[in-house]
Amino acid sequence: MKPRFLRRILGTVCVLAGVSTGPVPSAGQQAGSSSITDLLTSYADFVQGRRTGVELIAIDLDFARWNLSRFDPSSLPTAAGAGTAAAREEQRRLVTAFALELAAVGSKRHAAAAARLVEWACPYIRAHAPKNDFDRAWQLAALALLEGGIDATGLHDHVGHVRALFPDEPRLLLARGIAEEQVSAPSEVLTRSVSGAGLARAREIAARVAGERFRAAERAADRFREAAADETLRAEANLRLGHVKLEMGRDDEALAALEGVERLTEDRALVYLAHLFRGIALENRGRPAEARLSFRQALAQSPGAHSATLRLAALEFRHGRIDEPATLLDPLLRNDDPRRDPWWSYYAGDWRFWYPRIERVRSLLKP
Repeated sequence: MKPRFLRRILGTVCVLAGVSTGPVPSAGQQAGSSSITDLLTSYADFVQGRRTGVELIAIDLDFARWNLSRFDPSSLPTAAGAGTAAAREEQRRLVTAFALELAAVGSKRHAAAAARLVEWACPYIRAHAPKNDFDRAWQLAALALLEGGIDATGLHDHVGHVRALFPDEPRLLLARGIAEEQVSAPSEVLTRSVSGAGLARAREIAARVAGERFRAAERAADRFREAAADETLRAEANLRLGHVKLEMGRDDEALAALEGVERLTEDRALVYLAHLFRGIALENRGRPAEARLSFRQALAQSPGAHSATLRLAALEFRHGRIDEPATLLDPLLRNDDPRRDPWWSYYAGDWRFWYPRIERVRSLLKP
């Protein structure tokens, strides 16, 4: 490996044992310590139980992808004999898992670059035959990562890749709907577009985006209805169908979709959201007493959650219960931990399953 490549690699990715408590080393400090082989070897040592911890720090995911594309996986040491089919399979798994974990580290701030890194590794999975447990586990983890990036286009493309490999995978039925629903996810795109346009142009942009979102919502509803035919997906599929209908202003259809969702699942996040969405639909229909009950049922699942607390406080204020909002909001102002509210991760779909899914990937890297 040429020195200039090594310097760029080490300015991009750092793998450290244990938990780092000090500042991230500079590129110059890193340059004398490791090569890309050492970085991957450190990761391999961790997932195969030869070291107790590893931390991945992604500074620039596009540089990481650029360097990984020039890396020869056959240089990685393996438990199997060098050059054997078993060694090549172990190396393939290590490189693709490493790319996936690196993408996850940087996905919160650089979702598009994380998606590009996932798609760089994906052909290594798609080209492998016959498909095995690692391939399925990797694709499910990649699906969770991409859904978490809330990039409808990237997610849609990846779902197509996975369906070609594992057409029997149930979560793909939901993922197709989630990709369409993410088109309507809250974003700053429309705001940025409109802010630089004149009034007539701004109205044109807003109308076009509204039309695109409506059509995407219709497609999402179709996908979720299809997914609801699978008993294992029915609760979440109906929940998401109800949310789509709610966003479209079809409150009665939303209530019909949400009927009985909480009896179909023990997933507390889904139960919370079912009560929250039902409360919103009931409030929209002018049924405040029932809406109040639904919001309180949501808060019974996740006390202090932002979305239900604020909805309930606003409802009480509008209906003359002037002391109730302060009672509800004072504790929220003192402790507003967003992790208590499943709504914050709603559009991120399967991202909430990232940790168990990547643990499954890691388990399949062990000798």
